[in-house]
Amino acid sequence: MALTCERCKAEVYKLERCDYCGRSICFDCVKSSERVTKTSRLVICKDCWSKTGLRGMFKNRYGAVVQKSNAAPTR
Repeated sequence: MALTCERCKAEVYKLERCDYCGRSICFDCVKSSERVTKTSRLVICKDCWSKTGLRGMFKNRYGAVVQKSNAAPTR
């Protein structure tokens, strides 16, 4: 069963989810990925990489927590 990339519309058998825009993307559309801990990875697509604010969050290893959390920040 082939899946469709939401960025380039290619049919592939495995997709990754961008941690910044939430789209399911193929490996050709992944700009960079980092292993944050042994069990979690940060993935950024080529579209989000061109946005300076999201790229800075990715380089500081801070993106996935901010995008997935709707709770108010604690002080």
